[in-house]
Amino acid sequence: MEEELDQNASPDSISFGDFMPSASLVGLIFSVVTFAISLAMGYYQISSEPSGSLLSPAILSGTVVCLISILAGVLAVWHFTKEVNPYIKLGQGAALGFLTGAVMVVFTAVFGEFWNFIDPEYTEKLVEATIANVEAMDLPDAQKQPMIDSMADSVRQQETFLSQVLWGIPVTGVLNLLTGMIGVKIFAKKDRQETF
Repeated sequence: MEEELDQNASPDSISFGDFMPSASLVGLIFSVVTFAISLAMGYYQISSEPSGSLLSPAILSGTVVCLISILAGVLAVWHFTKEVNPYIKLGQGAALGFLTGAVMVVFTAVFGEFWNFIDPEYTEKLVEATIANVEAMDLPDAQKQPMIDSMADSVRQQETFLSQVLWGIPVTGVLNLLTGMIGVKIFAKKDRQETF
């Protein structure tokens, strides 16, 4: 069966619609994982005492989520080469990676909106916990207030659907575009060459 797939497969036979199953599945899985991590770390921030540290759970979760989410492009290419077509070009891998990142951002934003119905006070609790953490820092008042305002605005903006989609798709899409190309180099079969 795999030999039949190899004989009929070529990078030129791939259409944009062929990317959707891999992009949707991997995007959904990664959005569930990253949403769960950020939600767990957010609740940890809310329930913990202010430490006054710059490495708060909310900031740490942003870094962890970013590092995890960039792997989606590689895994989407892996899934595509196993299930659809083992031959994929670098540009096609880039498109698949970008699409996977976009799907992931949209699912995560939808999960966020859904969570707002479950716990409508989550964002405000997270803002209050973030402010309390900044207030516990050993900084002069002149530096503290702008930092508080900036972090509170940042948390509120990250929790809106439109902001997540408008900022998330370009950033996450481009990062996964790059990892999609890496996935092609790792997982795609090389074009068959004539041997004499």
